[in-house]
Amino acid sequence: MIDLSIAFNKPPADAVAYFKSKGYTISDEWHDVLTTAHAKAFTVARVQSMEVLEAIRKKVDSAIAEGLTAKQFREQLAPELQRLGWWGKTKNEQGDEIQLGSPYRLNNIYRTNLQTAYMSGRYRRMLARSKTHPYWQYVAIDDAQTRPEHRLLHGKVFRFDDPIWQTIFPPNGWGCRCRVRALTAEQVKARGLTVEDGSGYVQQFNAEIVSRESGEVKTTEHARIKLPSGDVMTPDVGWAYSPGQSAFGTDVAVAQKLGKVESTQLRAETIQALNNSDERAKAFELWTRKSIERIEQYQAAKLAGDKAGLKANGPRPQHKTVVSFLSDDINQKLLDTGIDASRTLVLSERVLAHAHSEKHKASGQALELSEYINLSKWINQSGASVLWEPERGEVLYVINQGEQAIKVIARFDSNSDTLINVFKVDSSDIEGGIKGGSYEVWR
Repeated sequence: MIDLSIAFNKPPADAVAYFKSKGYTISDEWHDVLTTAHAKAFTVARVQSMEVLEAIRKKVDSAIAEGLTAKQFREQLAPELQRLGWWGKTKNEQGDEIQLGSPYRLNNIYRTNLQTAYMSGRYRRMLARSKTHPYWQYVAIDDAQTRPEHRLLHGKVFRFDDPIWQTIFPPNGWGCRCRVRALTAEQVKARGLTVEDGSGYVQQFNAEIVSRESGEVKTTEHARIKLPSGDVMTPDVGWAYSPGQSAFGTDVAVAQKLGKVESTQLRAETIQALNNSDERAKAFELWTRKSIERIEQYQAAKLAGDKAGLKANGPRPQHKTVVSFLSDDINQKLLDTGIDASRTLVLSERVLAHAHSEKHKASGQALELSEYINLSKWINQSGASVLWEPERGEVLYVINQGEQAIKVIARFDSNSDTLINVFKVDSSDIEGGIKGGSYEVWR
């Protein structure tokens, strides 16, 4: 068994961000959550307690970020799971014996999550440089442990945008050690390789899964690869998908821009926003609640002359969260104006403190807590009109509320897309700006 921690010379930002971006899903058996759902939710079969699921996830997060070995992972996590009662064998409601935590299961959890996260990060980096390295070659570890079916794909080359990668980008099963390397046109020619069109190789079919506990037979969508030679490669059930593509998409420009988001936490939030994940809405609400509470405590301390309170609750400039991912249509309109935006709309606590100032609250311009919380949802779900203010070079998201409207201002610079202000205005001001030509309607 190889130790995956040796693959990381330093915390792998994309792998960490990929894993952090996941939500939680409770499942009875491994096949309850399959394929692309795994890219968006963390789950462990037979874990019905969020406390247990969170304990496992926290340790997997540490394993990826800190490069824990499988042995360290087991030794650190096992006592916690034993304390929580998720260990050994037990019986389910039907009286069947089932396995909870064990060294073997912890090994599987470790290997599966680290390999998937690592390969997802590799996918993002390869996609980002596909302009210079447009050809991807499947590489199987050629030793006694390599599955013959996986060896069938060894050395085969397809373009990065060939649909076959949606099915075969590793890992392709439990313990799969295959990988993909990116090549230039010159490297393909120098090595005498043939670039194949794999779009016709993929065959969709329904696979049967038998529950180990109930004996129930389920069917799920699956895929196999039929090569021109007649040989067939079939990933394990639940593995015929690309984790990286499910998380990062296929847009090369997006992959490049994600690589420029240095903060691992913001990169994870960007992935959530890119996928319009429920987890992003929940995380944004939590961040907003805590930040508004802190801001109001600071304001109260200011009125009371409480120096300790001012020091404890002062705005934190680097405390930021992702509100939304810039949609394709708005991004294209910005490109048409000569602005190559980073695609991530970020709100800082400093900006929020300004928007929620005593002055804005007194004038009725400040938002209610529920309105701040809904900003992410309104923008992500197209609940806002989008205007362009050419004089200032700003995009305005406008949420109409009758006589008043919430106005969110996004200014774009070379470093980030940041919500520089958010406040309420009279709807008539917006309508006047549109009629007077100050604003262009983009959506």
